[in-house]
Amino acid sequence: MSALTTDDLVGTWTLLDLVIEGPGGELRRPLGASPRGVLVYGGDGTVSAMLAAASRGSLGPGGLEEAYSADEAAKAAAFDSFMAYAGRWRLQGDAVFHDVFLSSAPEAEGQTLVRRVERTPTGMALRYVRMGRSGRPWTYRLTWTRASEMTGE
Repeated sequence: MSALTTDDLVGTWTLLDLVIEGPGGELRRPLGASPRGVLVYGGDGTVSAMLAAASRGSLGPGGLEEAYSADEAAKAAAFDSFMAYAGRWRLQGDAVFHDVFLSSAPEAEGQTLVRRVERTPTGMALRYVRMGRSGRPWTYRLTWTRASEMTGE
């Protein structure tokens, strides 16, 4: 199999699955069985990612402009079912580096997220390992397909 190039990643991707495997082999799907997401790798080196649970509550009838006035429970539920970040990206071997500039989780801003890229029959998977609070590793795997393949464009 040929080495990955930036051309292999540039474009818009749609999330197919997000699975976290625990140290004992247990599987978790924090965004549910049918998560939604968009990952955009710009040819200019920019990256943006948005991930959401398939089913999300409402913040009220005011739409985006009035979301700030929703009650605290609705805001917490919306935050728990959505994450997003943007920044710059670069590819080195089979690893893609996301230098986060802006994030729904402020602690991620200024961090570099490293993801291993795996080709899949339907597109690609991004995989990384994080240590849990117990000090044991959890493996995250996000599977993506080209947005054009998902929407028929």
